[in-house]
Amino acid sequence: MRMRGRRLLPIILSLLLIALLSLCYFSSHLRDSRQSPDDGFLLHLPPETKEDPANSNTTPSNSLLNLTDFHYLLVSNVCRKTKRELLAVLIVTSYAGNDALRSAHRQAIPQSKLAEMGLRRVFLLAALPSKELFISQDQLASEQQRFGDLLQGNFIEDYRNLSYKHVMGLKWVSEECKKQAKFIIKLDDDIIYDVFHLRRYLETLEVRQPGLATSSSLLSGYVLDAKPPIRLRANKWYVSKKEYPHALYPAYLSGWLYVTNVPTAERIVAEAERVSFFWIDDTWLTGVVRTRLGIPLERHNDWFSANAEFIDCCVRDLKQHSYECEYSVGPNGGDDRLLVEFLHNVEKCYFDECVKRPVSKSLKETCLAAAKSRPPKHGFAEIKALRLR
Repeated sequence: MRMRGRRLLPIILSLLLIALLSLCYFSSHLRDSRQSPDDGFLLHLPPETKEDPANSNTTPSNSLLNLTDFHYLLVSNVCRKTKRELLAVLIVTSYAGNDALRSAHRQAIPQSKLAEMGLRRVFLLAALPSKELFISQDQLASEQQRFGDLLQGNFIEDYRNLSYKHVMGLKWVSEECKKQAKFIIKLDDDIIYDVFHLRRYLETLEVRQPGLATSSSLLSGYVLDAKPPIRLRANKWYVSKKEYPHALYPAYLSGWLYVTNVPTAERIVAEAERVSFFWIDDTWLTGVVRTRLGIPLERHNDWFSANAEFIDCCVRDLKQHSYECEYSVGPNGGDDRLLVEFLHNVEKCYFDECVKRPVSKSLKETCLAAAKSRPPKHGFAEIKALRLR
């Protein structure tokens, strides 16, 4: 009996295996019969083809100039939230720690009022350096959650990284705001600017020079002609001959504030990708890169004053005499509140509530104001031995 049981065991196991395979076959057949024709078609689609980066003409989304690992730490969606056409987007270069300055900009003219004028504003930031002790990334994230107007790249905040920040802003507007925005106003966060004058200028430009307004060759602002590089090593803006071997820079626009449009910004960004990187942003982008593209400069030097004291006197005379200000752009001289005072008072001039300043009352002749100078920023004391000569 034991021998017969041992002989039957393989037969029983074989029968069980056959039954199991049959069950799997029929269940699979039933499942396939319920499958739609479309599902069957999808199974036979060719695999996705990947484009060879060497043959691609597009810049990867994770690159910025020679930074191959670039990405945003904070991204604004002010353009995506806009349903109507925009006259311009203001891109404001700002050190990440300058939260008080950004607050002054928002108090001077909030985003809601800019929207009524067909404008939007974004602040361009970089990553906080390790030595920054007075603001954290969490605080910047909180600021972004409240206002939604920060665009922060992952390169470190440093004046030698300003070209990255500048290109980041132009590139972002060209990609994110292309369908909505016509013009770009680039400015620094410590600059006083008459946004009402700029809006009127852009509207007039569209009417009187529509060809220029829509061209890919619009660069307008304060033109600096043929300036030599600074070769003094002790100077913050020292440039070695290896960095820039020529005796003179080509004419360029002051980075304090200038006007361009989306087609021109696209050309500048594309050409900057092909040119050796240079860290002085306005000289490089509106000078060296612009020259390669053959774009002429529109000169509006009369808009600008280099004296914060003149802007201070403008505010005083607007309050006392309703005199129009002679200047539309200038430095704040370290006074973060000056922009608030200036814009809150200059606005009335665009409702015909101001009078022309008499020639005899020009600011150069009548301005008496306390000298302004930017207070030193947070820093660290350093003691060094100096060799006397």
